[in-house]
Amino acid sequence: MTLSSANRRVGIPLVLLAGIFWSTSGILYRLIQEATPWHVLLYRSLALMAALSLWLGWRYRGQVRETLAQAGLPALVGGLCLGTAFAGYILALEYTTVANAMFLLASAPFFAALAGWVILGERIAAYMWTAMALAAVGICIMAGEELSVGKGLGEGFALVAALGFAGLTISLRMRVGTDKLITIFLATMVASFYGFAGIGFSGWEFSIPWVDLVNCWGMGWFQIGLGFALFTAGAKHLQAVELTLLSMTEVIAGPIIVWIGIGEIPSESSITGGALILVAITLMALVGARAPGRTPPFEAPIS
Repeated sequence: MTLSSANRRVGIPLVLLAGIFWSTSGILYRLIQEATPWHVLLYRSLALMAALSLWLGWRYRGQVRETLAQAGLPALVGGLCLGTAFAGYILALEYTTVANAMFLLASAPFFAALAGWVILGERIAAYMWTAMALAAVGICIMAGEELSVGKGLGEGFALVAALGFAGLTISLRMRVGTDKLITIFLATMVASFYGFAGIGFSGWEFSIPWVDLVNCWGMGWFQIGLGFALFTAGAKHLQAVELTLLSMTEVIAGPIIVWIGIGEIPSESSITGGALILVAITLMALVGARAPGRTPPFEAPIS
C-alpha cells in the first residue's frame, strides 16, 4: 500500500464522520424544549468560544493577542460573515424544515463563486455557470413552494447563512495563511452578540431548562467543534474534490436523521430542489477537478 492510499484511508472516514457530526444540528435543535433560537445561538457560541480559547491559548501560548492582530481585516470580515451564517442557520431551523435549511446552505459555494467574480475578479468557467444555473433552479423550487403559501422566512434565513459562508470563503482567499480557527473564534464572538441582542429585545430572560443548556453546549463542543477537528484532520490527506463530495454527507444525512428521529418528512419540492443543488455541487466538484489549475470554490459548511 502506497503512502498516498494510506493517507486517503485515514482522511476519508475522518471527513465522512465530520459530515455526520455536522448533520446532527437539525435533530439537536428539534430536541430543544423551551429555549428560543437566540438562547441556542448564544449558549452554543459561548461553548464553542470557550473551547477555542483553550485551544488557541495552548497553541499560541503567550502570543494570542499578537496572533489575533496579525490576522487582520480578512479574519475580522470572515468572522463577521461566519457569525452571521451561524445566526442565519439557527433561525432557518426555527422557521423551516431541516431539509430546506441544509439544502439551501449547501448552495454556499455558488455564492462564493459569484462573490469571487465580483470582488476578486476570478473568472467563472462555463461549467460553473451551468452548475450555478442548476442550483438556482433547485433554490427556486424549494423557496417557491414556501412563498406560495405565505411563508419563506426560514428559506430567507438559510440563504443569509449561505451568503455568510460565501463571505467566509472570500475572506480566507484574501489572506490564505490566516489560521481558520482564529476566524471561527471571532465568529463565535459575533454570533454571541447576535444571541445576546436577540434575548435583550425579547425581554432579557437568559434562564433556560438545564436540558436545553446541555444540548446547546453539546452543539458547540461536539456538533461543530469536534466535527471541524475531524474535518481538518482528514482534509490534509484528500483533494478538494473529495472534500466537496464527502462533506455532502452533512446535507444528505441531516434530513434523514430528523425523518427517522422525529418524523419530519421533507416535502416533494424540498427533495426535488435539494437533489438539483446536490447534482450541481457534484458537477462543480468533478468537472472542476479535471480543469487544470482550478479548484471548486468550496469551504466546508460549519453549521
